[in-house]
Amino acid sequence: MPDDIVRFVIHPAIGVARVGNSPDGFFIGPEVPHWRPSTDMSFKDSEGRILRQAARFRVFGLDRDGRPVLEVTEEVARVEWTVHLANAKAAWYRFQLALDIPEAKGVKEPTVAGPTPAPLACPRRNAGVKGDDRDGLVIDPGPRSIAGAGTNAGGGEPEYAFDSGTFCGVPVPLGELRTDDAGRLLVLGGFGRSGSAAPHAPAYTFGNNDGWHDDVSDGPVEAVVTYGGRKWRAEGAWLVCAPPDFTPGLRSIVTMHAIVEEAGARLAPGVAPGTVSFRHDIFPILASHVEHQWVNFGMAREFGWGAASDFMRPAMLRRLADPSPRHGDLRFQVFRRFRHPVYRSMEYDALPPLYGDGMDVPAKDPRQWLAVTARQHERLRRWAAGDFEPDMTEEELSGPYDAIPDPDPASIPLGQRPAALDRAALENCLGGPFHPGCEITWPMRHALMYERPFRLRRREGPEPDWGDTLTSSTALHPRGPLYASGPGSLTRWMAVPWQTDTSSCLSAYEPDVDEYLPTFWPVRVPNDVLPWEMYREALGADGGDTAFLTRRKWLRPMVQKTLGESDPYTVVINRFVTEWYLYGVIAPRPGDPDRDLPPLVWVETDRDPALDARTPAPALLEGAGKLPHANPRHLR
Repeated sequence: MPDDIVRFVIHPAIGVARVGNSPDGFFIGPEVPHWRPSTDMSFKDSEGRILRQAARFRVFGLDRDGRPVLEVTEEVARVEWTVHLANAKAAWYRFQLALDIPEAKGVKEPTVAGPTPAPLACPRRNAGVKGDDRDGLVIDPGPRSIAGAGTNAGGGEPEYAFDSGTFCGVPVPLGELRTDDAGRLLVLGGFGRSGSAAPHAPAYTFGNNDGWHDDVSDGPVEAVVTYGGRKWRAEGAWLVCAPPDFTPGLRSIVTMHAIVEEAGARLAPGVAPGTVSFRHDIFPILASHVEHQWVNFGMAREFGWGAASDFMRPAMLRRLADPSPRHGDLRFQVFRRFRHPVYRSMEYDALPPLYGDGMDVPAKDPRQWLAVTARQHERLRRWAAGDFEPDMTEEELSGPYDAIPDPDPASIPLGQRPAALDRAALENCLGGPFHPGCEITWPMRHALMYERPFRLRRREGPEPDWGDTLTSSTALHPRGPLYASGPGSLTRWMAVPWQTDTSSCLSAYEPDVDEYLPTFWPVRVPNDVLPWEMYREALGADGGDTAFLTRRKWLRPMVQKTLGESDPYTVVINRFVTEWYLYGVIAPRPGDPDRDLPPLVWVETDRDPALDARTPAPALLEGAGKLPHANPRHLR
């Protein structure tokens, strides 16, 4: 055993679990970069219920130079884990806009028409609940600890369950702890249950439904390691339990890893940027545009199989991956298509074709659309100039559509494994748009949040009361709510309940501009999908392009081809609160290159037929409107 260990650390530094309503079934979340599920993997149990995604944490021993020299297992050391999860959404402030953008601060940018906006003042959620009674809005079961190998392996042991927290006196379980057969920590979250304190009170908006709760959560992960005859306190990590991922393995163009990496870079501004890797830095940005083809038809039209901008087509990919001058014009043309992250102008047609933090209808702010991060943009600039490492193998260049990496982190050299775990967890979370977001949101881009890159700062002692309203000046103050985090501090910024936001953030809010684009979060909340029956037809004896190119709305029948044909808005969000698990999961299945189909096709799987058997529902609220044609901020 190594005798030069000077400290222990937990990885991933920020782990991600996800809720699901299967009482027993779960799977372990991504642990290797560029993860994809296998083509025979299902994300529902035999009863059609969504599997929970567990987060697995590991401890590594580091030497004096910060190099990993040991991954701790039960065979070499004993680890006692402690986790403290909470849900504080209902006791936090209402989401209106990301509080770090100019509009929220009351700053008028030169590119924005009209008067200077007033600074936002976000009131409390459930503002009618006063004083100590507000403690009843926080679901906090307290910490739980676990140790050993295979502890609570089958679940159900009460001492490891986060089941003593309540919302307005009603118990709300937030999950449980387990360990694997090597003593690594497994955290499983809640069951996707949301509800209101008042019986049968409908949800009425996308993100600030007073009286409502859900069972997502977050909090610190700690470990005490007994090694070499002494006890060591490992550097702690954080667990986020988020909503389900309905498109597992498809990644956003801007990931949460890119956001947290950029925040970390600001903690060490003098560090040289290093070599640009085509495989790790450039290819994921280009490939994610192409992979959006499976969840938005506009992206299929622009970047899909056979499209002019199919960056993953081998002939195109080889040119993009070649740093030689003969392909410099092509690289520069692609680079010029990307929106600049300082938002100097209204770049209507730039990449990515996603909505941004300041989305409104009609567009009036450059932040109507998402931009890559400054770090991503600089890497793209260097790539365009030929300043990058062409590090993709011939096999990767020849078949990127069906490349599925080994899912076991043991396949990654020990020295690279901790960083790989960090990346794998966060690259499968969205890095925008933050309106408010799917898993965690805009505070993550602030270096103020971190002790060191990827390590969130813990709050010591009780948090101050920030007042009846929260403004940008308070939120961004050096000693404000971003400065340190406690249980529930990350997910409290999100919508409550999550289902109302998931079913609200769709695509093409101006159909006269484009029927499919821009879009919000299609790689978590799909817009247009390849149905299972069309996939089977495309592979059948008479299959062809017609079946393969067929896309249907994921939220059908509530949301039809055009927004004007949709159910009333309140019907959509309230039905999704109870029916979310019935919708299909977009998962990879074998294609057929001999039929001019990709070798890997992402298909809507396990959609419950009951969704298509029901009759249309009436509005749940008096005067409920359609899904937004007009101002989505008002309707959402």
